[in-house]
Amino acid sequence: MRISNKNIIDFDLSEIIAELEMPVTKYKALKPLRSGNHIDDFVLIKDNMNKRSFLGGVEVSSSILLRKLSGKPIVISFYSSQWREHGLGHLKHLNFLQKEIKALGANLVIITPDEGNKYLEEIIWNNSLSLNFYFDQENLIAKKFGVYSDADPAWNKYPGIEANIPLLATYVLDTGNQIIFDHIDKDLQQLVLPGELLYVLNTGNSYTQKRKSA
Repeated sequence: MRISNKNIIDFDLSEIIAELEMPVTKYKALKPLRSGNHIDDFVLIKDNMNKRSFLGGVEVSSSILLRKLSGKPIVISFYSSQWREHGLGHLKHLNFLQKEIKALGANLVIITPDEGNKYLEEIIWNNSLSLNFYFDQENLIAKKFGVYSDADPAWNKYPGIEANIPLLATYVLDTGNQIIFDHIDKDLQQLVLPGELLYVLNTGNSYTQKRKSA
């Protein structure tokens, strides 16, 4: 676009054509997986999924294949620092439950796209969180669970969110990678209920979050 001396705007046609040729992603609502669904080939790959363990604010770095954890039930929770205070409450709640989760023979992992995020490191240190984080920068695992999609970006629904991020969601996988518990915090109003989560881990019975009528 150019502006002449007569203050007449001269549009560059090539700029308009380029914008028209940009691909448009058709909207498609997220459909998170629920209890009863099975996850195939769910594995943390060493090259792009780095585990970071913080114990009392001290970071211990390593990497691991998720299939090495498959001998036990796995509690998987999705998180992003974009959720700010509600997200922090989500982490603190899981950190509080972690001892009981492990006592019932399960592993707890947090999956986030926030590798190298200073805010995340600060809240881990300041709140003495002893959680295991796996980094999913391209949200490939979040897509597999249906809690992230380019066709239904988070910023369309949640004021203040500036990036497309996974929903705050928590799942339990049994030793066969079948989902036996799901909790999707779509309204940012309810954390995982301890009684429901621990009941599933203790009994192995499937449970799904009650869905609100449309």
